[in-house]
Amino acid sequence: MTDGNGNVRHLERRDTLLKWARRLCVLALCLGVAFGGLRLYGGWRQKNLARQVEHFAARGDFQNAVLVARRLLQLDENNLAACRAMAEMAEKSSRPEALEWRRKIAILNPNSIADKIALARCALHFAHLELAERVLASLAPAARDGTDYHQLRGAIALAQHRNADADTHFAAAALAAPENPQLALNLHLLRLTTADKAVADQARQSLIALADKAAVRMEALRALAAEALAKSDLATAQKWTTSLNAQPDATFSDALLSFQANEGTPAATAALAFLQEKAVASPEKTAELITWLNRHGKAQVAVEWKPSLPPEIRETQPVPLAIAESFSFLQDWKGLHAWVEGKNWSAYESLRLAVESHALHRLSLPDGPSMETQVVWRAALKAAQARPEQLLAIAQLAEGWGYAPEAEEAWWLIASSNQNTRTALSALQNFYKQKQDARGLWRVAKRALELNPDDLAAANNCASLGLLLSGDNTSRRLASKLHTNYPTNRAFTATYAYALQTEGRGVEGLKLLEGLKENELQYPSIAAYYVVMLVENGNLERARTFLVYAQRAKLLPEEQALLTAAARKLFPAGPEAVVAR
Repeated sequence: MTDGNGNVRHLERRDTLLKWARRLCVLALCLGVAFGGLRLYGGWRQKNLARQVEHFAARGDFQNAVLVARRLLQLDENNLAACRAMAEMAEKSSRPEALEWRRKIAILNPNSIADKIALARCALHFAHLELAERVLASLAPAARDGTDYHQLRGAIALAQHRNADADTHFAAAALAAPENPQLALNLHLLRLTTADKAVADQARQSLIALADKAAVRMEALRALAAEALAKSDLATAQKWTTSLNAQPDATFSDALLSFQANEGTPAATAALAFLQEKAVASPEKTAELITWLNRHGKAQVAVEWKPSLPPEIRETQPVPLAIAESFSFLQDWKGLHAWVEGKNWSAYESLRLAVESHALHRLSLPDGPSMETQVVWRAALKAAQARPEQLLAIAQLAEGWGYAPEAEEAWWLIASSNQNTRTALSALQNFYKQKQDARGLWRVAKRALELNPDDLAAANNCASLGLLLSGDNTSRRLASKLHTNYPTNRAFTATYAYALQTEGRGVEGLKLLEGLKENELQYPSIAAYYVVMLVENGNLERARTFLVYAQRAKLLPEEQALLTAAARKLFPAGPEAVVAR
């Protein structure tokens, strides 16, 4: 017999389940609609932001383009319009991150010839010539006939002092677009400098013809005037500078060129007075003229002009710094100290203190830097801590003044910061190479590797210098890792072989080295370590064969000590025996 109450409960449960199922279906549908709506909104928002980026970029409003681009990149890190805006703004400001943006764009859009050309142009701008060449070489043959391609190839060749190749590419660019006077100008500017008189004469005539074309008139006249000056043909230089300065868009630099053309003639005094009158229109122009005078043996003229400058010009940077340079060129250390002592250069105070320290340093000779000199120098470094560009300028000034310890200190402050770090490390590396300071080079390599763990050259330097100076396990592990990852790299192989030698596994190290080709073993820096290891492992005859190659190596003192000790074992009679052999 069926239980009626049980059926009722069963029906109630079924209705409840159906009710919740309907509710869940409705909820899922709502969520689906909402999610789809969000996706549609997100897509619409990205497209709208991309249109804004392109709109601002087309108007040349890169500041707003970048602001929108940053929002867009938060939604889509690979958005091409945003990446291009970031690249263009960085290029406009000459910031090196432009190159990374251009690399990214080329990767995202690998079939775009225009993006590859833009990457090559950016690489050339930042002096990455090998990268620019690789990018251009990757273009399909059909893309190598354009004016942009030939202009870039010509510019690269010119930067590498391959003038014949530059001429070939500039000529091809001009031929591809004969209606473009700028391309013809580039070609004839190059040919004007050639040693072939007939070619140079033809280029000069072409530039004279181009001077009639408004688009390139100023550049053509400047080139003609500069060439005449270089040949000391003052009459011709005066002719061209007169034409140049008659143009409505003539610049202050053009007036300076005119003064150079009149220098040494009766018109020179009037030309200088005219130039000085134009210069006081702004502190920048005044500083430009003073700097030119300083660099052309006329610092005394600049110092004599100083009192007549309007106070608002004389006391506004960069004029005070240019005048300080005038005193320095004249080696008037008392005058320099009087010019900077107790002054306030406001935002440039760190530079004033550096210059004051320089004056005090010179005044304290021959006794060496005084305590006051050191105090003022420390104050300069402290004041520059918040101004990276000024700290960079101070380091360069100290280097130029010949103050090695001070320059080294300033460079390390920069190298330890987050700005201009690569510049500082490059300067320090040159500094330690000149001093043959292995520990300094090791320190530079460590910092470079901290900045970029993928810097293989820095990694190998860390390993090899670490092995040379301390033979520590960290250096051995690094050498092993480099060799494992790049087994065909001869430098890494040599480093790891020496690492095995320092670990007492010289036989293994020698076996590894002997896996290299004979001409690779003859490479001087590798041969030096090969000789040391051969001697340590008793193979004296082969060591004598390679000693001649090892002696050509440019070695650090610690490396030279190893090679000298090995040579003594090879020739117990002394160095004379080595020479006689």
